[in-house]
Amino acid sequence: MIQNLNDLLFIISNYFFISFGIYSILYLILSIFIKKKILYKTDNEVCKLIIFLGIIYFVVWTIAVFISLVNEESRTYLLNRMFGKYWIGFWLQPLFWIGMTQLLRLEKIQKKWFSRILFSFFFIFSFEKIVIITTSLHRDYLPSSWTMYSDLDFLPDYFWINLILKIILFLLFAGIFYSIRKTILNFWTIK
Repeated sequence: MIQNLNDLLFIISNYFFISFGIYSILYLILSIFIKKKILYKTDNEVCKLIIFLGIIYFVVWTIAVFISLVNEESRTYLLNRMFGKYWIGFWLQPLFWIGMTQLLRLEKIQKKWFSRILFSFFFIFSFEKIVIITTSLHRDYLPSSWTMYSDLDFLPDYFWINLILKIILFLLFAGIFYSIRKTILNFWTIK
């Protein structure tokens, strides 16, 4: 059960939050050149999806923590992580993502360029990834798997395909979320 919850957290963070960060950058670029109303409506629905996913992330993360605390084998380890020497590593990233998703409820934050760029950066790069990149760049040796070529050999072709598919899948889920939300709203207004 705990593995399924962790998998769901992984899917939400690595597919939806990262895709939203990339989408936000693309949206900001497109909104400079295209002033269509549908672009703004799409962005509004995408932000509602991320707000909803932030709530789902919070609920699943809380359930996973409580289930781990009930389990005798993992309780000591988890309590040490939660309140030990490196407690900030346990609490910071999930609470940061939950807070950012819920701050998108505020229209001032949702519509401001600076906040969207800042949020997209933190959705794309988690604190763990930032630490890994920083420590990797501060090494004073060149690993044997790296090359000294200056072209884009470090980005394989499937990276771009994966990126495009993530954005398409994200927008597809935003469309599904929009239709479900509209159906529910129409059902409640008819009654």
